[in-house]
Amino acid sequence: MDIKIYELNKICYFDKMFLKYFLFIIIFYATTINACEKPKMPTEDAWNNWLQEVRKEALDIGISNKSVNLYLSDVKPQKKIILRDRCQPESTITLKEYLYYRVDKSRIVAGKNMLKEYDGLLSEISNFFGIQPRFIVSVLGMESFYGRNQGKIDTITAVTTLAFDRRRSNFYRKQLFAALKILDDELVPSGQLIGSWGGAVGMTQMIPTTFIESAYDWDGGGIDIWNSYADAFASTANYLTSIDKNPWSINSTWGREVLPPKNIVNFYSSLEQKNPKGCGAVKRRSIAKTLPEWSQLGFTTVKKTKLPQRHDLEARLVAPDGLNGRMFLVYPNYKNILYYNCSSYYAISIGLLSDEINN
Repeated sequence: MDIKIYELNKICYFDKMFLKYFLFIIIFYATTINACEKPKMPTEDAWNNWLQEVRKEALDIGISNKSVNLYLSDVKPQKKIILRDRCQPESTITLKEYLYYRVDKSRIVAGKNMLKEYDGLLSEISNFFGIQPRFIVSVLGMESFYGRNQGKIDTITAVTTLAFDRRRSNFYRKQLFAALKILDDELVPSGQLIGSWGGAVGMTQMIPTTFIESAYDWDGGGIDIWNSYADAFASTANYLTSIDKNPWSINSTWGREVLPPKNIVNFYSSLEQKNPKGCGAVKRRSIAKTLPEWSQLGFTTVKKTKLPQRHDLEARLVAPDGLNGRMFLVYPNYKNILYYNCSSYYAISIGLLSDEINN
């Protein structure tokens, strides 16, 4: 189903949203730029020698000589991309500040409208993959403001720059070869792969390896997560529900905000996982308990009422800003959201936005 980008100009909150975002960027860079590690750019010889190795490896794994020459002949490293990678806002602002810009009124209203306008299509995709429509819409809202902000940076330039940089070179080397394969297989309708500074593309803002693994052609017209909401919805649903180690449960939500007991400082350290595995945000979740067990420890809903007494649902405590910040009990679906973006702030924002647009 090929459609025009969603008619977001119907929503009167856009100007306010973009002003907030613009101010956020100014404040963020003004307060953090000096604290970020300044990138040391490679010499021309060092870059060309490294790029020659990359070209050879690309040919060895089956990328055509035509694509290697077309996309890797004139690519140059970009200092601003490395700087963006080292100065990400999740590591420099509080949850309150993050939510102010990410779960704002304009995003909520646009999400409600999208949920209503594409109700039939979303229901079909929801039933097929086994995931609630509100989570699909929330991811698109958070990633690209429902398709409006997909990025304008050349993806090969972005992932090549980050593959050379030592901070996450192995990860981005994989993204580079995946991006080359996408172009080599002519999977991009426009023939031009562009997106965010981090290499994410389309309305779903999928990194190249995720695109190859999870992008889904729902309408039969070829995979198009740039212009087709059907494909964007289905690709998001496919990714969130295809994590074998942690199947998505359509019978539960992501989690809930809770109020801790006054004596939490006395036992908070005992809730830490022992030898946890996974990304940082996965490791920072507490050990699992049932909701009745959390109730026995003194946790309540934000309205100070008793938590649901479900013995069949494990929950883990997440306190992204520590003991003095907001706290959440998160369910297994929360971990799937972290696979999309391993950030506690991000996953909580997806959950809260899904609650708001479904309200």
